[in-house]
Amino acid sequence: MKKTAITLFFLLQAACLFSQIPRPEYPRPQFERTDWINLNGEWTYTFDFGASGLERGYAGSKGFDGKIIVPFAPESKLSGVGHTDFIGRIWYQRTIDIPADWSGRNVMLNFGAVYYTSEVYVDGRFVGRHFGGSTSFSYDITAFVKPGGSHSLVVFATSDLRSGKQTAGKQSLQYASHSCDYTRTTGIWQTVWLERVPENYIDTLTVTPDYDARTVTVKVHTSKPGGAVNLWAVVRAGGVTIAEDWGSDEADRDGEVTLNIAEEHFFPWSPDSPFLYDLTVGTTQGEEEGFDTVHSYFALRKWECKEDAKGIRRFFLNGRPILLNGLLDQGYWPDGLYTPPSDAAVEHELHTVRELGF
Repeated sequence: MKKTAITLFFLLQAACLFSQIPRPEYPRPQFERTDWINLNGEWTYTFDFGASGLERGYAGSKGFDGKIIVPFAPESKLSGVGHTDFIGRIWYQRTIDIPADWSGRNVMLNFGAVYYTSEVYVDGRFVGRHFGGSTSFSYDITAFVKPGGSHSLVVFATSDLRSGKQTAGKQSLQYASHSCDYTRTTGIWQTVWLERVPENYIDTLTVTPDYDARTVTVKVHTSKPGGAVNLWAVVRAGGVTIAEDWGSDEADRDGEVTLNIAEEHFFPWSPDSPFLYDLTVGTTQGEEEGFDTVHSYFALRKWECKEDAKGIRRFFLNGRPILLNGLLDQGYWPDGLYTPPSDAAVEHELHTVRELGF
């Protein structure tokens, strides 16, 4: 009965996807900006089994005769394609519109993941090439687009699992799923989005909580020199500001702020009480339009492996022994393969795992 209920849940989630943008949430919740455009949804595509379409990067929307729902791989049902044989090459195309009020800012084109290699073109101009099917990547396309303008975005993805030269995981080397291996994932399988950033923006963010010291240290690296001067950070718990501080006025591209968490706001994370603190980090470089702000979160917890009172070596969470009763979660979804159909489906899975005693 429980398996039937879970399957029905996934089917209902899938049906909802076609009435709205799939995976509409911001895809990078630990490094989130407010000015962004989700590029998920309907794209056009064409397979290129004979490697004859190398000119398609320059062809605008010509020659793209199929429709596919991004970010679901063409092998998945949710993509609307469901092609389960080997896909060596696939071309994607869609039009992107750049808001007029993005003038004077940089435009970033972000990919959650494309399996396995990819080339990106804007209006036929080559933007960049990426290798690796499970890592995110970004391009600054400011020089390729015009605020208020429409442009053709083309993505060319290639994959050759049988070559043995790329990671395969448990993707089947047979037709579709086979034995304990599963249907392959090719092309775009995570969210694609545009983002507006200032000229000197936060490039990386590293957050290091310290359970014992009741602190959190925030480090940033900016895209250009001087961006991390007077870096600031704010911690909130349940919407209430509990800590804020500024970094050094002598910082250059690398800035750092350490914030103290008062004892009355100390809420340790555990599976039974998974409390998360909200974190906002910002720069003050140049005029106000040049400031950058990102939102993140963190938890205060401490993992150890040590002997208990009886001398038995155990795992400890927040100073207390914990039994790790886990399960094999291979990250495949009935209709999305590598890609969960929605955040709600992920949350449902987590609740089910807890209900089953793991």
